[in-house]
Formats: sequence, C-alpha cells, structure tokens
Amino acid sequence: MFTCGLGSSFRGVVSKVTLVKVYLFKLFITAVAFSITAILLYPVIYIFLTAFSRLPTLSFDISYFTLDNFLSVINDVDFRNSLILSSLVSGATVFLALLFITPAAYAFSRFRFRGKSTALYSYLIFSQVSGGFGVASLVALFVFLGKLNLVNIYVLPFLYVSGMVPFNTWLLKNYFDSIPRELDEAAFVDGSGWWTLMFRVILPSSKAPILVLAIFAFMGAWSEFILANLFGFRTLPVLMYKYVGAYTTYWNMFAATAILYAIPIIIMYMVAQRFIGEAVRMGVKG
Repeated sequence: MFTCGLGSSFRGVVSKVTLVKVYLFKLFITAVAFSITAILLYPVIYIFLTAFSRLPTLSFDISYFTLDNFLSVINDVDFRNSLILSSLVSGATVFLALLFITPAAYAFSRFRFRGKSTALYSYLIFSQVSGGFGVASLVALFVFLGKLNLVNIYVLPFLYVSGMVPFNTWLLKNYFDSIPRELDEAAFVDGSGWWTLMFRVILPSSKAPILVLAIFAFMGAWSEFILANLFGFRTLPVLMYKYVGAYTTYWNMFAATAILYAIPIIIMYMVAQRFIGEAVRMGVKG
C-alpha cells in the first residue's frame, strides 16, 4: 500500500510539472505572437499618427494634431484626377478578369483536350516568375509596346489581367471541379445553351470565388505601381510619390494620401472576408 501511494504521489507531481510546462509554453507562444503583432502594426500606427500631424516629418505630437492634411489631399485636383483614373483602370481590370478567366477556368474544369495538364502547370509556373526575369520582361514589354505605339491608358488593364490569369484560372478551375457535372447535364436536358448555363447555373453557384476573383483583380490594379509609373500614368500609387522629394519629403501628406488610398481595399476585405475564406478553401481542396 505504501508503494502504491508513493507511485500515485509521484504521478501527481509529474502531472503538475507537465501542466506547468504546458502553461509556460503557451505563455511563451502568446508573448511571441503579441511581439510579432506589435512589430507588424508599429509602422501602420506610426503612419496613421503622422497623417494627423502638422509637421512634415515622421513624428507625432498631440499639440500639432490637425485634419488639414486630409482636407488638402481631398481638395487637390491631382488627387481627384488620380482617383478617377485608378477607379476606371481597376474597374476595367475587374471586368476583363471576369471576362477572360471565368470561361478559361470552366474550360479547364469541364473539357478534355490535348495539352491540358501542360497548360495548367505552365500557368502555375508562370505565376511564380519574379525577380530579375520579371524586371527584364517589363523592360522588354515596354520597348515592344513603344514600337507599336500602344503605350496608352487603354492597354494598362489588359497588362494587369495578363498577370492575373495564371493563378486565378487555377484557383477558379479547382472551384468549378467541386460543382457536380450533373448540374450542367440537367441544364442541357432542359434546353439551356452555353450562355444560359453560365449565367443561370455556374455563376450563381460560384458567387464566392467570382467575388474573390473580382476583389483580387481590383486590389492588383488599384495597388500596382511599377507598370503605371513606367508608362507614365499617374494613378494613386504613383501620385503619392509627388510628396517625396530629393531634399524634402512631406511625410504627413504622404501618410494622409496613403490612408485615403487604403480605405477602399480595407472596406472590400471586411465585406468579403467570409467569401475569401470559403473560395480559397474550396480552391485548395479542389
């Protein structure tokens, strides 16, 4: 009995030590998570406070608090013109993305044709191209379009969509794979054509990925800087750099413009957050 009691006490001590270790480990993980979050949020909070400062430096003093920076940006003609330009380009990019990517993804999902797997994997590889090869491609593209006299605002949405096609086609194709083919067959039996099938069956069943595709297209065009700057189009990302000079940088104006620029993206993400999770989950599963 003494031995049995000693063993029970020993197991109790071991159990308590284990609980303490687990508690300390969870405490450590929580502290690390809070530290990483603070590091990531620090520049966001700093730029937010700078936007309300009269001082053109990266600093904030409550005695210099003002809303004049935002009023100056909103009343700036260049800002309004850039806002209209960015909105038009982003809207055209969304339209073209839905027009090209949706039927392509449906074709990869439903039809069998020679080179299908090769094309899909090529899409996936091309979507990962970046670095020096990507920069060289941009330079070559600029020279090529310049020789054809196609460096104009109308070609910009097509360039944006061309970069979105590989990854988004793959993602949307995987989602279409999860839609039963019996729905297509039932629609054809009822006398539906391809247009009716797409607009009455496939698209209503794919609201989440279609919405995510539209958001990704909008965000990509709205935030793109390199091509717009290379081609000389003053979209909002390009406009923000007018406050960055060789000798003087107006960080308060830059910060105010950056916050106004980020508002549409934040609103869209908050509204569509549930659909983004669903679409990505179904796309990865497919």
